[in-house]
Amino acid sequence: MSSTATLESTSLQLATFRVGSVLLAIDITHVQEINRLMDVTPVPEAPEMIHGVVNLRGDVITVINPHRVFDLPLSEDRSTGRNLILNIKGERIGVLVDSVSDIVTIDSSELTPRPQNIRTIDRRFIQAVYLRQEDLVVVLDPVGLIDAITEK
Repeated sequence: MSSTATLESTSLQLATFRVGSVLLAIDITHVQEINRLMDVTPVPEAPEMIHGVVNLRGDVITVINPHRVFDLPLSEDRSTGRNLILNIKGERIGVLVDSVSDIVTIDSSELTPRPQNIRTIDRRFIQAVYLRQEDLVVVLDPVGLIDAITEK
């Protein structure tokens, strides 16, 4: 029974999504909800990565645009676009994504520390990577996302 408990304690559920051609993931415990694209109000003089803010049932949520963060082209087809609403350390943020893929359960031993040679994505946002079939999945560091939007 203890070996089963050990296996359960090392499993990790990740929500996977695409931004451009990059497959990204974040620990499902940080995903509060997934919404269709919402009306976003631009924020004057905000950093480039800030897409704007949305009103989510009376709460103002900052929405980041990972295309700008990771220097990826915007998708021309917005029909599958979604806003991931994340709750990280009590701070809620939205992340504009091209599509939501699925939820995967992996063993934490399948994760590889962030590689030094990934240039597609700003390394401060990478927690780890793992190989899923033929895809490289980049696991985002949720604290890195919060830190980036709160930097002055």
